[in-house]
Amino acid sequence: MIHRPRARAFASALLSATILASTPAWAQESQSASPTAATPADPTEAPSQREGSSASDEIVVTGFRQSYANAIAAKRNEVAITDGISSDGLGRFPDLNVGEALQRVPGVQINREAEGRNATINLRGLPGEYSRLTLNGVAFAEPILTDAAPLGAFNSDIFSGIVVNKSPLANAQSGGLSGNVDLQIAPALGRKDGGFAKAAVEYNELGKLAAPAATIGYNYHLSDDFAVFGVLAYKRENFRRDSVLFNSYAAFSPAQAQANASRLGAYYAPSAACPSCTGSISTAGVLYDAQHRQYSRRNKGDLYTGAAGMEWRFSEGAKFGVTGFYSDRKLPKTAQYLLITSNNASSVLQANSDPIALSDGRYVVDDFNFSNADIVSSSRSYSQHQKTWGVNANLNWENDDWRFDAIGTISRASNSSVEIGLDFNTLQTAAGNGVTGTIRTGSGNIEDYSQTLAPAPVVTVTGISTGVWGGTAAPAAFFDNADPALRRNRFNFQGTQAFARTRLYAGQFDLERKFDGPLSGIQIGARYESNKYTAEGYRIMAYGIPIQNVTSDFLMPAPFASNFFGGNGGSPTENWQIIDLERAISALRPVTAFPNATLSPSGYNIHYANNAYQLENFTNQTDLKIAYGQLKYEIELGGVTIRGNAGLRYEHATNTIDALARVTLTNVIGSPSDFRTQTFKQNYDKLLPSFIAVADITDNFVVRAAAYRTYVRPQPRQFSPSTLVSTPVNGVYTVTLGNPDLKPYDSTSFDISAEWYNRPNSLIALAAYQKRITGLIATISDPRELCPADATALGLGTLTVNGDRCESSLTYTQGGITQPYLVAASGFMNQTNPITVRGVEFNVQQSLDFLPGALRNLGGGFNYAYTTISGKTLTGARATLPGVSKHNFNVIGYYETKDYGLRLVYNLRSKYDLASTASFTGAARQVRTRGQLDLSASYNINSALSLSFDAYNLTNAIRVEYENQPNLPRRADYDGRTYTATLRANF
Repeated sequence: MIHRPRARAFASALLSATILASTPAWAQESQSASPTAATPADPTEAPSQREGSSASDEIVVTGFRQSYANAIAAKRNEVAITDGISSDGLGRFPDLNVGEALQRVPGVQINREAEGRNATINLRGLPGEYSRLTLNGVAFAEPILTDAAPLGAFNSDIFSGIVVNKSPLANAQSGGLSGNVDLQIAPALGRKDGGFAKAAVEYNELGKLAAPAATIGYNYHLSDDFAVFGVLAYKRENFRRDSVLFNSYAAFSPAQAQANASRLGAYYAPSAACPSCTGSISTAGVLYDAQHRQYSRRNKGDLYTGAAGMEWRFSEGAKFGVTGFYSDRKLPKTAQYLLITSNNASSVLQANSDPIALSDGRYVVDDFNFSNADIVSSSRSYSQHQKTWGVNANLNWENDDWRFDAIGTISRASNSSVEIGLDFNTLQTAAGNGVTGTIRTGSGNIEDYSQTLAPAPVVTVTGISTGVWGGTAAPAAFFDNADPALRRNRFNFQGTQAFARTRLYAGQFDLERKFDGPLSGIQIGARYESNKYTAEGYRIMAYGIPIQNVTSDFLMPAPFASNFFGGNGGSPTENWQIIDLERAISALRPVTAFPNATLSPSGYNIHYANNAYQLENFTNQTDLKIAYGQLKYEIELGGVTIRGNAGLRYEHATNTIDALARVTLTNVIGSPSDFRTQTFKQNYDKLLPSFIAVADITDNFVVRAAAYRTYVRPQPRQFSPSTLVSTPVNGVYTVTLGNPDLKPYDSTSFDISAEWYNRPNSLIALAAYQKRITGLIATISDPRELCPADATALGLGTLTVNGDRCESSLTYTQGGITQPYLVAASGFMNQTNPITVRGVEFNVQQSLDFLPGALRNLGGGFNYAYTTISGKTLTGARATLPGVSKHNFNVIGYYETKDYGLRLVYNLRSKYDLASTASFTGAARQVRTRGQLDLSASYNINSALSLSFDAYNLTNAIRVEYENQPNLPRRADYDGRTYTATLRANF
């Protein structure tokens, strides 16, 4: 119970919290030390205290205040330019996951487009795969499937701190072009004896979904020189995301324009199909939302994470330690539900609004009626499994003159995504299929969005149980009729199933000789590291499933349709049927194998002719031999101490890729015998110089300047030895553009920072950086490559761009309607033009303990990051990098006493570009500016028990994508608010 005087002071303090704090990292004691020397704060350690003017005026340094104070102290003592976060006095990161916590760091941006709270991040203007993830300063096997390692695969309870090293020097792990993100687990001897246990529950407003969590840990010194620790954490994951996708835009055909001549005639040239058209405003046509999706993803599973270790001081200055970690994230019941409405030249369209002019000269209608639409109810079992473990054994010895460190690492990781997709499809017909409806996009205002569909239900199972397999031309399909002209219903059974395993062995040593004088030390080291990435993957098809078992109870009304988007997404249709996945998948077994083929591990026939088999089955191994040297110095110039080091790192890499090459095609569907293994091998050497100077201008003012080179090796799945064209699936050819000469890319970086530690536990800092990147690996975005006019060499005929779709001159017939095949092309390449990333980071953190009375419990701060990208693409367009905002803000304020604390955090990131995900991948996309307010509160019941409450996204922010300008929307995502209550006990 809060007494009235205290409550009044508390309210007054909150209103006065106008200076707010950032969250720099709990860093290693020194960049010059071995990576194994990290000593983050112990979550179970009793809060430290700082004496005030008297015992009654004492300020308690605990909770939020302690975590910020720890971070400032670490940043102050570091040689390199770092930032980061540390766990609070309750032994936690008060955020949903590691990625959410890291976004509080200047220069870090979280990617919310990553579904399933995978929590990938961008660092200093570069996407997440351009940074290096380490554990206690050394590499480990990351659970990578496609892009960067998902930070959501870890429970943050096992970590004591997370350091973002923004200027990695010669002794740091290579591969972090934007920096290294170091997950830190405190060693055993540095921990205070005792244990803790906590229980928590998470509640998600969207879907009213709850999930428990629990953690237990204990540290014990068997003697002054031998200690052990262990932490085990469990978390249930049970949350939902709802999305509206304006997936593809196409132009009204001339015939459709004729039917809407009063609204559209001025935008089309006169023709036989549109004699009423005048072309008085434009002749480029008018766009409409040609493929529309309502989408809901349910994520359900468990996360188990643990860490344990021992440390033995076997003589004065000598220690041996072992630290291990394990994380296993299983989401076997993750499911995706989509309602897909598609219209084309065979639809009857009625424009309900006048065309809206877009900035690029195009026009779009945002409200229209339709009939004869193609409707798909797609439900997908989407099991996800991310797992990693590692063991570091380290030996440290040090005296007044020498230091020696050695570490060995064994680590394994895996990541899998197993999709089983089932679709019921009401097909278009030449005479009309009876489906009618309306779509209003809202022109970027999701509250004005609406969709109607009739009849109800809009999809059925009619004719499927007695239907016919689509054959080699449509291997994922069963149709209700063998005659294409008479088909009304289609059932698809398909899915992409991908698996990856990573293995890492590494060993290294560091040796330093210390001196008195300007040359303060010489440090050398060597490292061997072997990384092997093994990928498996394929597409499954419908052949052999017992189609006679399909019954009407496969379909049911979507239980979430009435509260889709939490009621915040306009007027979505509730005429939405989904598939009972457990019922349907169990009924569609056992599966008969295709002639002369075997079933996949998941029990289905593999479509070997699909590109996925050739692309997703390979091994990629890189062996590194590394040596480095550093000269450390400390000099006096004009009364100013200048310290730092100059270093050179040499890396020799041998990269071997074993990939598949198709030599024949069996039965159109293909078989494993169609492929032969081909080996690609390359060696490269890198010399990576680095230099840093730290000037202690005064006791409280520090200036750092750094220059260094680094490089990044290609992600394993970015490599494709040759251009591949798959057999068409659902009317779409998938093309993967070859890049047999894909190389690592390099960066030359310059950093400078000024840090004023203006009072205890406070900081004002300004940093600037520049990175010039050559050979950057980027997705191909040139329309001339993605949709070339002449694709006859690929067997695709001639190609044209229609809206954001690439259409082939090749056609197919379905439901008596002839339609063009679509082409979806993608690929990676080294850009020949360099790009330059520049940025500024401003960071203020203040403890206001100098204020009188209750106001002295205030603290807070503000950080801001500004990022620009300059350079040109091959087409002469301005260079961009996906996922990078020009502006990123964090505003943080807290009020904390020895009994309770409250923290508010507001994060805002400005609009940013995305790599396109449309059918024609040349369509540019941006994400709208988004802000989010989070709250954390804690109450100490007594010295052993504490209660905390966290609330995320109190602003109920929605993530919105658009194409070039906001009134051409492409996607809106809704996660809703999330709350967590936690009870913690120390013992």
